[in-house]
Amino acid sequence: MYQGKNPKALLSQRLLLDALNALLQEKEFKDISVSELCSKSGVSRQTFYSLFETKENILLYQLDLINDTKPDHEDTSAMQLNDVCDRYSQYVSSNYKLLSILVENGLSEVLYTQFYQSMASCQQSFVGLNDDDREYAALFMSAGLCKLTQKYILEHAVPDKTELRRISYKIMSGSIYKKG
Repeated sequence: MYQGKNPKALLSQRLLLDALNALLQEKEFKDISVSELCSKSGVSRQTFYSLFETKENILLYQLDLINDTKPDHEDTSAMQLNDVCDRYSQYVSSNYKLLSILVENGLSEVLYTQFYQSMASCQQSFVGLNDDDREYAALFMSAGLCKLTQKYILEHAVPDKTELRRISYKIMSGSIYKKG
């Protein structure tokens, strides 16, 4: 996915994103073709593939644009479980409509990728782990948060940030296990 600063490329990304969102109002994600996206946005197929490679990457781009809970590079080493759970519940609550579209369209891999990118950026918060174990921890936590989000969205029409925080903290803290 394109990450540069070229104004024309950034405009094309935005046009493709707007086209995708408009088309999602009319049909399911799986029924939207790249050709249709390009036609609606006025962006060539060649430009599409140089910017995104896949339709799913447009969704990742959108999630990244709206993710105001992703830690800055400076504060990744200071993340504690409370911080992670607060950011998770804020992210899900703030982006509930888009996340619901992902879940309803069977795009859990996009959701998982977004969670993994966030977890990978704060791997230094995992204490007492070597690099390989940090990677496993990021993968594990991302999968768990993805499934938690999917289930929550399917069972709740409106998000409750406090409830999401409580559930995620209880699970990630290990307090759900019997002691012994």
